[in-house]
Amino acid sequence: MAKWYVMYTKPRQEHMALENLQRQNYTVFYPQARVLKRKAGKGSTAVVEPLFPRYMFVNLEVGVSDFSKLRSTKGCMDLVKFGGKPSTVPAELIELIQSQIDGECVIDLAKLPELEVGSGVRIAEGPFEGLMGTIASQKSDERVIVLLNILGAERSVELQRNQIDSV
Repeated sequence: MAKWYVMYTKPRQEHMALENLQRQNYTVFYPQARVLKRKAGKGSTAVVEPLFPRYMFVNLEVGVSDFSKLRSTKGCMDLVKFGGKPSTVPAELIELIQSQIDGECVIDLAKLPELEVGSGVRIAEGPFEGLMGTIASQKSDERVIVLLNILGAERSVELQRNQIDSV
């Protein structure tokens, strides 16, 4: 019976390892995540990066699959081992991750949080970075009005949604 094992890859060579393992007819699962990355002064942009950097999952069957080729595959280091034996991953965990991905093997974690009027937020970037506030209203899908306590008085500030984090 085939089991899932964890492959440790060389730094930033996950795609090379994936391609070479698939070329050798191994069944490989390489989950990725779409996340929001902030860049100073440019707001947030969605990028795709490994869900588990330097790790991927390989489905192998003891006695049938050739384990010896794995270490010499370009981009791969070795299977993760404990006590000298390759460690397995429960199939249920793999199925849970697979149920969350889209057709490109990507989990979307880049969704902006749902904001309700009256909910607390923290300003993540801009001149008010680090201040806590309250959502006063939503101006559009991209902009909100936030009440901030500045110098002892509440002031309303219009911000882009990607400039705030919910608390």
